[in-house]
Amino acid sequence: MLGSGALVGLGALLAACGQQANNEAAATATAAPSETASASAAATESPSASTTPKPKVTRGYSGQSKAPDGEYRKADGYGPAQNVPKPRNEPAQYPETEEGLNRMMEDWVNAHNYAIQTGDCSYAFKYVTEDTEEYGFYKYIEILYKNGGWAVDSLDSYQSESALFYDESKKIYRMKVRRIWSTEIYIESNGDITRKANTDTSDDTFYFLYTYSNGYWKIIDSKYENEL
Repeated sequence: MLGSGALVGLGALLAACGQQANNEAAATATAAPSETASASAAATESPSASTTPKPKVTRGYSGQSKAPDGEYRKADGYGPAQNVPKPRNEPAQYPETEEGLNRMMEDWVNAHNYAIQTGDCSYAFKYVTEDTEEYGFYKYIEILYKNGGWAVDSLDSYQSESALFYDESKKIYRMKVRRIWSTEIYIESNGDITRKANTDTSDDTFYFLYTYSNGYWKIIDSKYENEL
């Protein structure tokens, strides 16, 4: 589940993005801004700035240079992360136990964060069903990168907050988890930037719902306690 966050200042990031013309590896497509990104940009720009066309952002190299092969470099205002370690190619079979679920979640988080840093969501899609909030988020990330944008920070980790529970009537499992994150930044190629800070942690704790079949765990939904 993707929580809300407060919009924060963009000064340093905008300054970096303003120098993109000097970077290499230019993207050729222009993104159509999402409603969220457009609203965020409008909320953070001054009235005078909103009447001035935003410059097209050119995706270059993080750190302003191409990283040596094998050297991980995180994303910044100049470009996306480089040399991000790949997750496992396919979901693994794990026992129908809490330990088995936790091992699957570790694999999924690796695939999830890889998707955010690279735009390649093919690994992450395999851990969630199409009607989950996470699946819709991955579709957004794919489009963001395809159109020349990228994400900065925005990485997640999760920790369990309860024992694994099985609902016999619904034939599904659930576990209470806490999403751990600090900042999300999404840069569109048309100049729109969405940035959120996790200043309100009240919605960081919720339940993931899972199915288990033929050795494979899968995320099928996420709900707050009052929605169960």
